[in-house]
Amino acid sequence: MTMKAKMKRFLTSLLPVAENRRGECNRCGECCKLPFPCPFLRYDAEGLSSCAAYLVRPPSCRKYPRVAAENLTTETCGFYFVSPEQLRQELRTAHPAPSHQAPDPAGAPAFDQP
Repeated sequence: MTMKAKMKRFLTSLLPVAENRRGECNRCGECCKLPFPCPFLRYDAEGLSSCAAYLVRPPSCRKYPRVAAENLTTETCGFYFVSPEQLRQELRTAHPAPSHQAPDPAGAPAFDQP
């Protein structure tokens, strides 16, 4: 990886994670091998990865994959990205639009007529 690519990866890691990212880390460890194996990468008896520097890991590790274009480990990564249409559908389901129906006259308060 060139110095320019390393600088780009570092700077983009400071940006927020895409709102259409879903899933969670499945501890495959594949991202920890980009572009070469991380010296802090460890595996347990079950073959699940962990980070020996987890609490102080850099932003590029914390946020990988930040956007779909950065996900180089799609076959193994527990994170995935939904399409814009799926995201809109999720938002509509989570926050339905208010109905604009007139209030029910039977339930309306009575006002004295002069």
